[in-house]
Amino acid sequence: MRARLRARRSALLTLALAAGLTPHGVFAQRAEENAVTTAGDAFGTSVGDEQIGLYSGSDVRGFSAFDAQNVRIEGLYFDSQGSLSSAVEEGSTIRVGVAALGYPFPAPTGIVDFSLRRVGEEGVLSARAGFGDYLAPFASVDAAIPVTSDFDLNVGVGFEEFEYPDAADFWLVRYGAVARWRPRENVELTGFFSRYDYRDEEQSPVIFTGGAFLPPEIPRRKFFGQDWADWEGHSQNAGFMVKSAFGPWEVNAGIFNSRFATDEFGAAFFNDTRPDGTADRQTLLGEDQRSASTSGEIQIIRNIAEGPRRHRIIGSVRGRRVQNDFGGFAISDLGPGVIGVPDPEPEPDVVFGQLTEDRIEQESLALGYELRWRGLGEVSIGAQKTYYEQTVTLPGQPGTSTDDRPLLWNASVAFTGIDRLAIYAAATRGLEQSGTAPSNAANANQTLPALRTRQMEVGIRYVLPYDLRLVAGVFEVRRPYFELDANSNVFRVLGEVRHQGAELSLSGSPADGLNIVLGAVLLEPEVTGDAVDDGRLGELPLGPIETVFDARFDYRPPWFEKLSIDAGLAYTGKRVARADNTLFIPERTIIDLGARYRFKLAGAPTVLRVQVSNLTNEFGWRVSGGGGFSYEPQRRVSMSLAADFDL
Repeated sequence: MRARLRARRSALLTLALAAGLTPHGVFAQRAEENAVTTAGDAFGTSVGDEQIGLYSGSDVRGFSAFDAQNVRIEGLYFDSQGSLSSAVEEGSTIRVGVAALGYPFPAPTGIVDFSLRRVGEEGVLSARAGFGDYLAPFASVDAAIPVTSDFDLNVGVGFEEFEYPDAADFWLVRYGAVARWRPRENVELTGFFSRYDYRDEEQSPVIFTGGAFLPPEIPRRKFFGQDWADWEGHSQNAGFMVKSAFGPWEVNAGIFNSRFATDEFGAAFFNDTRPDGTADRQTLLGEDQRSASTSGEIQIIRNIAEGPRRHRIIGSVRGRRVQNDFGGFAISDLGPGVIGVPDPEPEPDVVFGQLTEDRIEQESLALGYELRWRGLGEVSIGAQKTYYEQTVTLPGQPGTSTDDRPLLWNASVAFTGIDRLAIYAAATRGLEQSGTAPSNAANANQTLPALRTRQMEVGIRYVLPYDLRLVAGVFEVRRPYFELDANSNVFRVLGEVRHQGAELSLSGSPADGLNIVLGAVLLEPEVTGDAVDDGRLGELPLGPIETVFDARFDYRPPWFEKLSIDAGLAYTGKRVARADNTLFIPERTIIDLGARYRFKLAGAPTVLRVQVSNLTNEFGWRVSGGGGFSYEPQRRVSMSLAADFDL
């Protein structure tokens, strides 16, 4: 694959590592990506293909920021239906707690803020290849090209095979580009396109037990599903942003299109699993499942300087249009089987039904005010008037609509009058999506309605000696609780869930060459409502983990800077495994160990990365919404070689 650009300079991009590249004076692009040295706290950071922290986009204080549609691209509202490709995504940050202070219009379940790739002063072609988990191969090439002094371009393409813990696998190709143009000072226009196509994604079976017991331990790395029950489709994102400043005024705007398509859909289940591992097998097949949205935001900001005080007035208009087509599934019973034991069956002849149409329209008008008083503190308040409507049309039936018109608000205050210390408090109200119903529900894949959520928190941020940053806080998040109704098999609201907790982060570089990121969460979740009162649900929700500890270290000896060693330890306490609280998954600890070795390849800065995940080969079960089980990946080794060549 080749692309030719003619401007101030010409560059020939090729998938090979040769072809006349001059490796001197390189601006590092991919070789030195390192989440531990980049992270500012322990709440969640991703850089390139690495992700660390207490939280991820799918788990922030026990909830999913992705499901809630609390996603931004460089600070602008983005309704994400499909993942961004690493060809355009540089990394992401979880905005929660103190990290959300001063962030316009925060959300109760946190915000995932993506950053797109940028170009340095020198052009760089980054080539990366290796073996991921279970020796699955991958290769990619990314080019950062400063075409002119005010226009630059990132382009990337890659191939990857992905292996699941039970030997199910799939492959994907990803490609994309980011273009940035600065026509005048303090004005930047950004356009991007991102896509990956995936094929033959075999589905790991989900296990449902017939009582209050965990499935028996089974051999890992043995595929026991059906290879014809797979996925095939694509994820595509595109957008355009403007960031500008004119004296005291700022105007920022973005419009985005996001879609995820599943041309072939397959899910495999082992139902009513007995203690000896015998079970009833079932598959759910579908086609042409689609989720697509157009979203965007316009921000107009007025900055006012008044001695030690800085005022900031923010006006925002957000909107999204979502089109989801799902359903029409065909269910096939495959008879008895044993979990962990391969038993291929011929693909059944099925007839698919018509799809259900799900349409969402949402607009928000927001006004915010921030005051930052040097040497004293800061205050932030905001209000949003949201207009939400969802229409679901079942095959052969008229559409049914739900709507809401809430007035939402947020407020925070921070005291910074003591050197190196900040004390903060915040409260937020939001209207958030709740994801989609799981595949084993009667309403499988249906987009769940947006419901009101709320959060309160207080905490401190303190800069310790030796460049260490401490963040500690307590919080409470409340929202409606979705779970599978045992009476109807519909995934719906069955009560309210409250997550009370405390979180701690310690990060920094206490010694030359050493970076640490330490974090802990103590969570007390509780479900209330009629379903708890009548015994259909227990008081503890399914899934959230009460105790989490995560520690990451990266050490680069000053006397041998070619080498760095990194390690990670992740402890997770027990968690509920059945909605009626009659079963728990025990605690476990996962240890990771890795190293980077830096050298020159044909004169180019190159990093050899080796990592061992789950070093002690810990076995453990995971539980998903609806009560299905899958197991923790076993010990595995990954290796990569990344080089940055000067263009």
